[in-house]
Amino acid sequence: MTSISVPAKGALRTLMAVSVGLIILAAIVVSLRPAPPLRDADTPVGVIQRYVLAYQSADLTTAQGLVENGKDKQDCNYYETQKASAQVNLLREVTTDRSSTITVSITYATDGALLIDPFEAQENFELANIDGAWLITTAPWQMSLCTNEELGLTP
Repeated sequence: MTSISVPAKGALRTLMAVSVGLIILAAIVVSLRPAPPLRDADTPVGVIQRYVLAYQSADLTTAQGLVENGKDKQDCNYYETQKASAQVNLLREVTTDRSSTITVSITYATDGALLIDPFEAQENFELANIDGAWLITTAPWQMSLCTNEELGLTP
């Protein structure tokens, strides 16, 4: 039977300690990252930023105010897939006078998942300029206030 020598055990312990320290340091750096500045509230990207913040903090009244026909959605059971905080990053914006499509990357980990095992998807927010205000007409399913069934969109 072979055994590890005393110097090798010490080196192994040192390597493990350094590895754990680096993981903790990485977690601290990620958690202390500053949030991006808020865009103007009267722009499509600004509306999306405020919607995501309201959705993640379960401020459904604010979220409903940013959605076309938001009052129709007050009885919906919104998805609660964002138990771990989701990161939403702007990828692309295509805006005309009347409509806007904002493509975002949504990255989140499911409950109990490791930080190194996130799920990422590219999704679109659709907005319309209604009476001079940008309102969301379609949100990604991960951040929708209602399911298609609750809105009566499925047969």
